[in-house]
Amino acid sequence: MITITERAAEEIKLSTQNPDTQGLQMRFAVEKTDTEFRYLMGFDQRADSDIHLRSNGVEYVFAYAQKELLSGMVVDFDEISVEGGYGFIFMNPNDPNYEPPAEKLAPDKN
Repeated sequence: MITITERAAEEIKLSTQNPDTQGLQMRFAVEKTDTEFRYLMGFDQRADSDIHLRSNGVEYVFAYAQKELLSGMVVDFDEISVEGGYGFIFMNPNDPNYEPPAEKLAPDKN
């Protein structure tokens, strides 16, 4: 359903070492407005109605009601060019503003 890249999983696993996150799973959610999707993530208790899955060793949950909005999303951790730093990146083909990442071109060896 949601793919968490290895790099994002490493960052999330670092956060699980905090005593306040023990026994909690990563929760993903999206707030849908007329013009955009706003992504939310944080540690939370699992509810009986949640979808509970695992990706790259990270247990995560999301509300069943958000299944169509989050299905196929990839969560990565990389440099954010606009804000100048690193952060989580949400690549969601269900988001009307989604643009696939440009492929990095290999340098010409000639």
